[in-house]
Order: sequence, then C-alpha cells, then structure tokens
Amino acid sequence: MYAIELTIGDYVHRLPRAADEAAILAELTDAVRAGGGVVTLPTSAEGSVVSILISPGVLVFIERTLVPDDEGSDPFDPADFTQDKWPAAEDF
Repeated sequence: MYAIELTIGDYVHRLPRAADEAAILAELTDAVRAGGGVVTLPTSAEGSVVSILISPGVLVFIERTLVPDDEGSDPFDPADFTQDKWPAAEDF
C-alpha cells in the first residue's frame, strides 16, 4: 500500500487511503490540458474536500511512499512522531 502526497505549489495535500489515485491524476492532467481548471481533492476528514485551481504553470509533485499494509494504521499519525520515538543523538 502507498501513502500519496501531492505538493501543489507550496501546498502539501495527503490523499486518504481510499482515494482513487488514478482518477485524481487524470483530473489534474485534464485541467492542465484544458488550460486550467478546478480539481476537488478528497480529504481524510469525513464530509470535507479541498478544491484547487490547477493551471499549466502550477507545479504538482506526486510522492508515493510504500507503507506497511497494517489494517487500521495511519501512515501520517502524529503519535508516530513523538519525541521518545526519535533515536538518541549518541545513536548516530
């Protein structure tokens, strides 16, 4: 399974696991080919979406990160990045 993060200009958007990556990338591509357009991105929050204006001059980076296929875990769970989980300085 992959975690998918879009960087659009300076904005970073993480797609929810259930998002249809191929459909979203097709919408982004269609907007660029049409000379610009609004694309709606799904979010992890129920009932929430983000709409962005895409044009040929907007850089869009798509980062796919392989994550363990662990049911119920969120690859971006803030609890995974607590101070006590970072390696100690002497471990470097």
